[in-house]
Amino acid sequence: MSARAAVRTAAVLAAAALALPVAAAGPARAAEMPQGEFNWSGDQGDGFDDQARWYGPGQGDRIDVTASADHRTLRVTITRPGDSWTMDLAAPAGQVLAVGNYADAVKTPEMPGTVLDRPSMFVNGYRGGCSTLTGGFGIRELVFGEGTAVKRIDLSYQQDCDDRGVLKGYLTANDVTPPKPVALGVTVNGSGTLSKTGKATLNGTVTCSKPVKVSVGGSGRQEQPKTVVGGFRVEVDCVPGRSIPWQAPLQVHIPEEDTPFVRSERLAAFANASATDPESGTYVVASADKWVRLR
Repeated sequence: MSARAAVRTAAVLAAAALALPVAAAGPARAAEMPQGEFNWSGDQGDGFDDQARWYGPGQGDRIDVTASADHRTLRVTITRPGDSWTMDLAAPAGQVLAVGNYADAVKTPEMPGTVLDRPSMFVNGYRGGCSTLTGGFGIRELVFGEGTAVKRIDLSYQQDCDDRGVLKGYLTANDVTPPKPVALGVTVNGSGTLSKTGKATLNGTVTCSKPVKVSVGGSGRQEQPKTVVGGFRVEVDCVPGRSIPWQAPLQVHIPEEDTPFVRSERLAAFANASATDPESGTYVVASADKWVRLR
């Protein structure tokens, strides 16, 4: 049996082994780096079979992982000066990528937007090539971020191209980009309420980009012609994608408590919305002002 035939026989046996958990295959993993690590070993057509090679930020390399909007596909790009790799992974039509084993995979379609009824993959180094392949990959951990971002991924892969031997390895990556602080918005409505005893109540809305408890505080100032100033504070549970209403009475402190407000077209209102970001601990503030009519 020739050396190439022996390699092809091994490839067939390796493909059959993909029915078992893929994560168990591949070389022994080195200690995981905080930002990630990519490893491959096998025949890439460069004359150095079974040469294990590692890539990671400790060597000045860059690993980028991006998901499609529907989380069905992943594109991984590994770059270093004079060398680059890409990894394309896709779940079957109608599925999203998740923790599990994807055996019996075929090559990623070359036509963008083509969706297959079985898993697809292509791990490609700087040598290129590979017309057709059989293979599989096992995902141990996968956490998606906002939009197309991927926060964490841990997987093993194995592929057998028709014009070279088996290629196998693993990928780990952690997104170390600091999370964006929560974005806040606040409004004050142009119409407030006035009780028969001169108690004024203001209202408005708050918005946020993350679920968070928001403190809304501020003041209202009215010239009668004497100056009457009151303050307010209220807490609301903000929900992303919604305008959450707030309402609070003004507690007069100038010139003295219980000084009444009067009907007016011009009460100067100021509101301050504040919250502590639940992920980063960053203190975030938004503000608004409005001439309010009291009726």
